[in-house]
Amino acid sequence: MLALLRDDSREAFEEIYRRHWMSLLNAVYKRMKQSDASKDIVQDVLADLWIRRHEVKIENLSAYLHTAVRFQVFKLVARGKPAEAFSSLYHVMAGGNFTADHIVAEKELGELARAWFATLPAKRKEIFILYYRDQLPTREIARRLGLSQKTVQNQLGMASRSLWEQIVTSLLLASAAADIL
Repeated sequence: MLALLRDDSREAFEEIYRRHWMSLLNAVYKRMKQSDASKDIVQDVLADLWIRRHEVKIENLSAYLHTAVRFQVFKLVARGKPAEAFSSLYHVMAGGNFTADHIVAEKELGELARAWFATLPAKRKEIFILYYRDQLPTREIARRLGLSQKTVQNQLGMASRSLWEQIVTSLLLASAAADIL
């Protein structure tokens, strides 16, 4: 099938599409719980397969496609609003039945956050604490620290994106390790 695809066979692509569409959609929907966004991701991955059919070297098509949609989900989550993502993560962890695996994962996530926090410049740390822990609005933080509100917002954005990237990278690595094991 892959050889036919590389030879520009639309029939081969349509057969790949038919065989894999539903399982890819189910895999994405399990992670996102959003029908339209899930369909978009699957469409994009399959369209990319057609566009890059001469470039990609694939040994296991199903594994390749499932990895591609999983990566797209993580990318989409990474581009989301970090404050909402932190809140969602907290609610998922707080609402679940904790097993030993959950406790270990929570501990590892906490260690990751502490290590990340230690790398922040002092002023960014202070802004982050005032905003997330003390829940002060950016206007009040700017007033207290003698900064412009835009500077505070930029510092929060950089810190939030940086932390979220660390979390997503950690999840990608954990997911890849789980697939290997």
